[in-house]
Amino acid sequence: MLIPLFGGLISIKTFGINGHGDRLIMTLNGHKQIVTSVAYSPDGRLLASGSGTGTVRIWETRTGEEIVAPLQSNSDWVDAIAFAPNGKSIALSMGAGAVYIWTGITSQPTTLRLTGHSERVSCVAFSPNGSVLASGSWDKTIRLWSADTGKNVAILQGHAGEVTAVAFHPSGQTLASCSSDRTIRLWTSQTGEHINLPIKHDDSWIACIHFLPDGRFLASASSLSSDIKVWDTQTLSIVATLRGHVDRANSIQFSPDGQSLVSASNDKTACLWTMELATGRYCCIALSGHSESVLSAVFSPDGQYVASASGDGTIRIWNTGNNQRTVQPLQAHAKAVSSVAVSPDGSLIVSGSEDHSVCVWDIRTGVLKLPPLLGHTDSVRSVSISSNGRLIASASKERTIRLWYLHTGGVACEPLKGHGSLVSAVAFSPDAKSLASGSLDKTVRMWDVATGKPLIFSPLMFEDSVTTVAFSPDGQLLAAGGYLSDIHIWQTASGQLLRRLPPGVLYGQSIEFSPAGTHILAAGYNRVITLSLITAECIPVYDSAMDSVNTAAFSPDGRIICISFQNLKVSLWDVVMRSTIAVLHGHRSRVRSVAFTPCGQFIVSCADNETIRVWDIKIACLQYSNSSSDIVSRLTSTGLNDGWLLGPAGELLLWVPEEYQVYLHVPPCTTLIAPHCIFVDVGADGLYHGKNWTKCWRSDTGPAIISHSM
Repeated sequence: MLIPLFGGLISIKTFGINGHGDRLIMTLNGHKQIVTSVAYSPDGRLLASGSGTGTVRIWETRTGEEIVAPLQSNSDWVDAIAFAPNGKSIALSMGAGAVYIWTGITSQPTTLRLTGHSERVSCVAFSPNGSVLASGSWDKTIRLWSADTGKNVAILQGHAGEVTAVAFHPSGQTLASCSSDRTIRLWTSQTGEHINLPIKHDDSWIACIHFLPDGRFLASASSLSSDIKVWDTQTLSIVATLRGHVDRANSIQFSPDGQSLVSASNDKTACLWTMELATGRYCCIALSGHSESVLSAVFSPDGQYVASASGDGTIRIWNTGNNQRTVQPLQAHAKAVSSVAVSPDGSLIVSGSEDHSVCVWDIRTGVLKLPPLLGHTDSVRSVSISSNGRLIASASKERTIRLWYLHTGGVACEPLKGHGSLVSAVAFSPDAKSLASGSLDKTVRMWDVATGKPLIFSPLMFEDSVTTVAFSPDGQLLAAGGYLSDIHIWQTASGQLLRRLPPGVLYGQSIEFSPAGTHILAAGYNRVITLSLITAECIPVYDSAMDSVNTAAFSPDGRIICISFQNLKVSLWDVVMRSTIAVLHGHRSRVRSVAFTPCGQFIVSCADNETIRVWDIKIACLQYSNSSSDIVSRLTSTGLNDGWLLGPAGELLLWVPEEYQVYLHVPPCTTLIAPHCIFVDVGADGLYHGKNWTKCWRSDTGPAIISHSM
């Protein structure tokens, strides 16, 4: 090995991750705008993609090259695309209300236009033998066409709303369709007659469906839920509900062997699911990397790969792994982390996540101290730790609050119920005897921690959805904020409303009392301000039309304010100097929550991409004030420029693939809790680059041998 003979090189160490992003094989660029749909040819050698500009591109899957010039339709939108079983034709459904069959796509394509639908055609599917093409439309009908002649052979009527997807049973004898009327209908594909009664969804209109290869089960996803349901087509009952996305699914497809399912979602991910339908157990792996909604995701015919199409204009090809992962992900949340809190002794982090769990982590090592605390049946939106370090409170979208013992994970009492909507915030009083909760039901409730019962004057009424609650340091006051309403302040002993402070902040995300109790820190939209409780004076901390603010927090001594932004960064602001003293780069998605450690030396932050970071404030400030040439320092003090780490003179030093960027672990980040982790280092010798690159050879190891080959 030659590596020991060199110094001053960049070293990369990965944990919980294999190869290039573990799953991503290649990214196909070519479409100028949104890519709406993708489909593999039956032999897997070609991939067809349709776009929002009406173009269709045909790609060679082994090289990623386009094999023909883009095919241009007469519409400005391709809704869906499907390969014929013989691989010689593709069918397109168009926003203009027509269906096209293109034959000879790799040579001289010929076009057959099928007309009959009166509104937008949302979906197409070939029968297994390729003789019939089914199309569904916003005109509430499904039409069956001869794939050879284009003749309309049947019109299926019965849906009361737009038809959003169609799928043939593997036998070809049955066709399934779904609609905005919240039903799934089964039809005989030859006569168009109904089979059984419609399958009814309870939540909203159904976006997509797909049959398991054995035909016994059918998967579906709806517009207002992130869940995917699997139905028994004989009993018309649900046998599994898959939860992993945080937004609606746009497409679903079973793998050819029926062991997996892939889904594409508005949450910018595609998900790979493995299921045991007999037990209802499942596992979800998120394929992350797209920067916009994923609109379509399909398996290759051999099940080895998945292609995903996105609103970001790209197509990504992923390796499914065939359940043979050689490196297991590190312990981390499976979905967005919405809230973090630090224990009074500064040793533990408590986090709440949209994966329905609460976790307790070692702040120094990032190791999970207890098994995940499970009990909530929906997203955990807020967590708090009592001042005596005894209890955790967690608030959930399911309208409940739960109390847990911090060091054992045991349940302290029955769930606290009373709110009529999502519980968005929870906070313990300084004496740990009371608990406050805020909800989208426009109320603030106070609870007796010892009994789990509401206090006699609870609930406290608010004029808007409550997004945040906070106790004053002496515990005598309780404040609450909402999106559009003034800040309300109550007396905790009686529940009496004492005053209202106009926050001057629209879409308020967080409020917090200063450590001295003289001011309230309010953050939201694109502003951060402090409000004097004595004079009601509003002092701007941050105001910009460019960056939206998520949350803000005071340091324990009140000298620093930590602000998180929608643009992925976290900044530190000096209260006395009224200036930014550090910017923390590393999160690659929205930062949801920040918290100082009790000693004031560290900050904990969490983000939508399942990550939690711990930052050293002293190192962060030094890196921000000094223009260091050290690569590790520059990586977090300046961030990346189009994926590149730049040197002092702007020279290119290191390119970091997009799917790696979120997992970089470099100072001032001292702990990274994420599914994967990547360490970057250059060793004691520093980095040799530019004109000094030859110094990387260790002179004490002998003469360098450089061969030149022509």
